[in-house]
Amino acid sequence: MMNSIKNVKEELCCGCGACYQTCPKQCIHMEQNKRGFLIPVVDENICVNCGACIKTCPEQSQPLMKMVKNAYVAIAKNKEILNMSTSGGIFGILSESVIAAGGCVYGCMWNQQGYAQQGKIECIQELEKIQKSKYVQSDTKRTFIEVQNDLKQGRNVLYSGTACQIAGLRKFLNGREENLITVEVACHGVPSPGLFQKYICWKEKREGNKIEEVQFRNKEKHKKGEHYKFCLKYADGKKRYYLSNEDPYYGAFLEGRTLRKTCYHCKYKQSERVSDILLGDYWGVEKEHPKFPAQYGASAIVISSDKGKQLFESIKSQLIVEDSTFEKIIKHNKSIISCAVCSKEKCLKTIDINDDELFKLLKPNFDIKKRIKNMVPEKVKYLLKRLG
Repeated sequence: MMNSIKNVKEELCCGCGACYQTCPKQCIHMEQNKRGFLIPVVDENICVNCGACIKTCPEQSQPLMKMVKNAYVAIAKNKEILNMSTSGGIFGILSESVIAAGGCVYGCMWNQQGYAQQGKIECIQELEKIQKSKYVQSDTKRTFIEVQNDLKQGRNVLYSGTACQIAGLRKFLNGREENLITVEVACHGVPSPGLFQKYICWKEKREGNKIEEVQFRNKEKHKKGEHYKFCLKYADGKKRYYLSNEDPYYGAFLEGRTLRKTCYHCKYKQSERVSDILLGDYWGVEKEHPKFPAQYGASAIVISSDKGKQLFESIKSQLIVEDSTFEKIIKHNKSIISCAVCSKEKCLKTIDINDDELFKLLKPNFDIKKRIKNMVPEKVKYLLKRLG
């Protein structure tokens, strides 16, 4: 009988950190593997085989899933919030509502070393830290323990993350979820944090310039009629913009080559959801809701619990919103219910090679069809889709 996380195969670990945070002996730590992902490592000299880590692991037994109740398309009425966000600005308004009521919000932020990690904010001025997409797996650190302590104090908590992170949190809490709202980000799959760090160092060395900010979905060019672009902002103020077929990190991520192994058989790609609220891009909105003002992005919102519905209803007055259906949303955003696919030959095997060689291997192949498609202005494509 398996009674310790040390016996779990690496391809069955989602890296949520629930085992590390629940261990009563503190004999588990998270360590980077050869693909740049965090995995649990057990100190067998301290471990007493109590089984707490296995009981908490969401990959061994997932928490109770929730039936979808409602679905919507929406954007923030506030243009500043809309421009700050990756899509429709809904997460920012949900967060503001929780904080205004004395609660706290957890989400993905950059630490001082440039690593993505889950962290807590308690005032609206900090909201920018956890906004915008970050295409890299975040480290949950000890946030499950922090959430548990906040809930014990009677605070309202909003926790946003990937489905596997939310599953890990819910398993860790073991049913003690009163005053907790979970917000799941629609996830294509999580790329390697170790690879991302190598990429940043490689880019800085090539440019001879320090990168100050990474924007995975920059709206500046999009507002001028171009595509969303991957943007690197340097210390001297210069910005570099890339399409998916122009950058090895961004392109390899979208092709599914650099994801965690569990992403290729994700348990949470189904019609029932692990969270109270799912937020994602509403791709195909111009077909399903042709009159909706979605020129600068729109959010798909899926509600799967009464408390999720209650929170959403409380912010509705701040949104432009239309009723939709889960079926319409997944028709165009299949990653919500479908796992990423990549052949073994193309998948990232190790980051422990020369940087130039590594990113040469990951560089997307030239695709003439994509190149021609990317030359068509986004505003023209938007109008054509609406007419179609």
